[in-house]
Amino acid sequence: MENSIDTEAKNAAFELSGLIYGITLDGVVNWNEFQVLKNWCRDYEPLCKIKAFQRLYEDIRPIIDGGKVNSEEMEQIKRLLIAFLEEIACEADQSSNLHFLKGLFHGVLASGDINTYEIYKLNQWLEKNSHLRSQSPFDEMFEIVDKVLEDKKVDDSEAKRLKEFFSKHLV
Repeated sequence: MENSIDTEAKNAAFELSGLIYGITLDGVVNWNEFQVLKNWCRDYEPLCKIKAFQRLYEDIRPIIDGGKVNSEEMEQIKRLLIAFLEEIACEADQSSNLHFLKGLFHGVLASGDINTYEIYKLNQWLEKNSHLRSQSPFDEMFEIVDKVLEDKKVDDSEAKRLKEFFSKHLV
């Protein structure tokens, strides 16, 4: 049985995983997205009392402290996260999926814009994770993304609707 500290570390890792996914949807890491990564480090530094999390943190922090993060470094962080989750023998569950989604929303919103390419990439992720279709808030997200992509582009009103949906589910 997991204790609450282990659960916090697992959730933080899934949130970072979602954050990275959301940030990298458009292939560019801008200043705002970089700041969100720095905020994640600041917010979860207290979990370094967990030895496995401390090792993850100590590997990730220098990458982020470098002043900018390129695509190779994002891939490196992804590999570190996978290794961490394997080390703590963690499998995705409903809670983990929600933390991933929260991170993803943060990542998408961090750029300030939602573009068609990002939503196509998000839709690819949704298709790969169709088993989540019946779970809230994934069910609503599937519906919104399907509707937005009906005309194969994201217009201003659809971007606004997506931002509102993402913001609503960040809590």
